[in-house]
This record gives sequence, C-alpha cells and structure tokens, in this order.
Amino acid sequence: MEKPRLNRASIVTTALEIADEKGLAAVTLRGIAARLDAHVTSLYNHVPTKEAVLDEMVKALVAEAKLPAGPLTWQEWVRQFAIAMRNLARKRPGAFEAFHHAPVQGDRSAETFEVAFTAFRADGFDALSTYSAVKATIVAVLGLALEEMVRVRDPKQQTDLSKLSAEQYPLIHEIGRVTGKADTFSYLISALIAGFEANRQSAKPRSKKRAR
Repeated sequence: MEKPRLNRASIVTTALEIADEKGLAAVTLRGIAARLDAHVTSLYNHVPTKEAVLDEMVKALVAEAKLPAGPLTWQEWVRQFAIAMRNLARKRPGAFEAFHHAPVQGDRSAETFEVAFTAFRADGFDALSTYSAVKATIVAVLGLALEEMVRVRDPKQQTDLSKLSAEQYPLIHEIGRVTGKADTFSYLISALIAGFEANRQSAKPRSKKRAR
C-alpha cells in the first residue's frame, strides 16, 4: 500500500482525524507520524511544533465552517456565525476543542470579521462597541458549542440532581425538570442581539445643547 504523501495538508488532515476519533489530547507529533508511516523528525520540515499543528487545525476548521461572508446586517451575521460554529462542533466534536487552544487567524477568519465589523459600523455602532459585540458573540458561541460538544461525545454526561436535597434546593430541582425543553441556543442568539441593541454606542457624535 502506497504511503500517504507527507506535507502540511496531510499532517493537518491526520491531526483532525485523530482528534475526532480520540479527542484533542491524543493529537501528538509522534501519533501523527505513526499514522502517516513517517519518522517524527520528518514532520519538522512542515510543522515545527504541536502548537503549529493546532494553529493549522484551527485554520482548516474555519475554512470548513463556511462562516458568514458577503453583505449582511449585523443581526444576520450573529445568527449565521452561531449556526456555522454549532454545526462544526457537532460535526467535529473532537477537533473543535482546538479553538480553545489556538488563536483564530488567517484570511478566512479575517473575511468574516471584516463583514461583521462592516455590518455593525454601518448601523451606527462605534469602533469599541463593534469590537465588543463581535468578541462577545465569539466567546458566547464557543462556550455553548463546547458544552454541547461534550454531550455529543458522551450523551451520558449530565448533571445528577439525585444527590442534591430537594428540600434544600427546591428551585434547582424544579428547573432541572424543564431543562430538556429549553432551546438555549436560540435564547442565546436572541439575548445577544437584544443586548447589543440595548448597549449600542453610536459612532455619531451627540449634539450638545447650546448654553442659554
């Protein structure tokens, strides 16, 4: 059987496969080399460190996510970004964890952030509010996706309320009985959009009243 070609692309693809199969912690240079039937030192010609592999994994995931691009309202960007990242987390629950270990960078991510910044600024948000809104969206969506990702990898993982006293924690038990009906994802998107609108800081200078 012909050995797979050793290059940056094959290394990243292999790293993604290992992460999806066994979790991100299983991604090592030695493990990648073994799967590619190569000596670990051969990888250094393409990726100098594991951190470099993680950086490339994130770039590959961003490209796969198909993040929102093109003219959009900021509300549409928030919704489409959240949906794209959620879908990616469900598709690649192991590899998705790389987002929490490497920065999002590169042309693909820059494109969607430029679209987001343009949309917010066009609707009157100033530079600081625009940055804060986009950053808050990223952090909130990644956090929720990570929580969902854990349940995708292990559906049995859930909070056990049976060990908590119903007499001491009555509301926890009451709320616990309805959690299965909650659409936290939709709620998060609505809360983000409403919050950004409520906390909007206009880029337009406020007119000062003339002193009488």
